[in-house]
Amino acid sequence: MSATIKINKTSAIRVINTNITYDLPIFATENYLKSKSNTYGWFVNNDFVLPFIIEKKMIFKRLIFTTETIYLNKELTVKEEKSFLNEMVVYCKKKNLCDFIYKAQANALFQTVPDESDAIEWGSYESKLDSNIEECFNSFRSKDRNTIRKATKLGVEFKQTQEIEKVYENIRETFQRQNSLFYPDLAYLKKLEKNLQNNIAFFVVEEKNNIQGSAIIVYDKERAFYLYGGSSPRPLNGSLNLLHYKILDFCYQNNIKYYDLMGARLCVEKGSKFEAIQKFKSRFGKTLKRGYAFRVIIHPLKFKLFSLLAKSYFKLKGSQYLDPIDSIRRCVEEQHSHNA
Repeated sequence: MSATIKINKTSAIRVINTNITYDLPIFATENYLKSKSNTYGWFVNNDFVLPFIIEKKMIFKRLIFTTETIYLNKELTVKEEKSFLNEMVVYCKKKNLCDFIYKAQANALFQTVPDESDAIEWGSYESKLDSNIEECFNSFRSKDRNTIRKATKLGVEFKQTQEIEKVYENIRETFQRQNSLFYPDLAYLKKLEKNLQNNIAFFVVEEKNNIQGSAIIVYDKERAFYLYGGSSPRPLNGSLNLLHYKILDFCYQNNIKYYDLMGARLCVEKGSKFEAIQKFKSRFGKTLKRGYAFRVIIHPLKFKLFSLLAKSYFKLKGSQYLDPIDSIRRCVEEQHSHNA
């Protein structure tokens, strides 16, 4: 899938809501954006494109970017991107587009941030698929190769499936087991499948029809993204390794150049679930890309009220809400304090 934006010749930043005619990555396409929200668009000028959605809940409007800034000219500089982002913030305030700009989607790695922002370092594990699947397999750790072989011998099967409900249940159970409320709902997954069509795939690994793990992959001609994933409480040893190995093979078969595992915190607490997740991701995403994530609080009182209500809601549900920017900043401060 590709999408396009037709840009008029003016250096001033503006928002386009429809009429897409410029080639864009999957997370910047209209079909993806409208799956996420009824309110979406693209900040554009002659040099850059930045797609966004706006989520409206009660009295709150939060704007979320679905990718980092897209450069329309390879000769553009980070300094010019910063000017674009600064102008974007001014535009949001002037047009009252939102109450705050929330941290972008996990795949988004900005090269710079607006001046008026709370920023953290952010990363994502990625594999560049520039050889063949056999060489890719041989590049894994010997332990991972052995567990993949063992899982195969034990009868674990990798399948692409149209049973969205089965994938949803596995993902939901996984998030609930991790005491997290951030799993997607079934209606959203069905909307994604309808809108993206040939640019989304649902995978499972099973042993005797018992699901061991699942994955939802969104992709375009250039990149595939591990959007969501799940596992059984005690997956058969090697089954999840087999899942990602076969996804890499899927990428090779479709001439996709990169497999991105969707985000990595560059500061994690030892023994935390984030540390375990990222260790696993690093086995299949050989390169840790680095950049920045940020938020911009336009209406501080509304942001404080939003955070308070979110914390109260999560507490009632037996979970805990932590703003990702605050959570990572606290981790960095604790590590600095420990090393001092």
